Amino acid sequence: EGTGAAGQGEGTGSGNSGSGRGGVAVTKAVKIAGSISSAQDYPVPEGGRQARFGTSVSVAILVGKDGLPKRCRVFRKSPFPETDRITCDLAMARFRFKPATDSNGNPVESEFGWKQEFRQAR
Repeated sequence: EGTGAAGQGEGTGSGNSGSGRGGVAVTKAVKIAGSISSAQDYPVPEGGRQARFGTSVSVAILVGKDGLPKRCRVFRKSPFPETDRITCDLAMARFRFKPATDSNGNPVESEFGWKQEFRQAR
């Protein structure tokens, strides 16, 4: 039993008439579209492209219920701040997702990790 802004009643108040963990992702978001080319999408850093070889940047993208990126943050920086910023900008503009879902199959927001690696062309 309890009281609240909407009146009095009994129950857990968790929604959907149950005691479940509504809104918690049980499936992960899946990237279904968009790409980043390490050669064409980034300006040449000081020291030439080879200066970036062997480095990477890792970002976390907040994926909305609609599968669109809502926010991007860098969580492992590269030696090049401009590269880090460009990676987030490109991910926000190009990536599309199948959103994560909760236990009822409803889409929920979730974070998706992306690691952009810079390697020599083969």
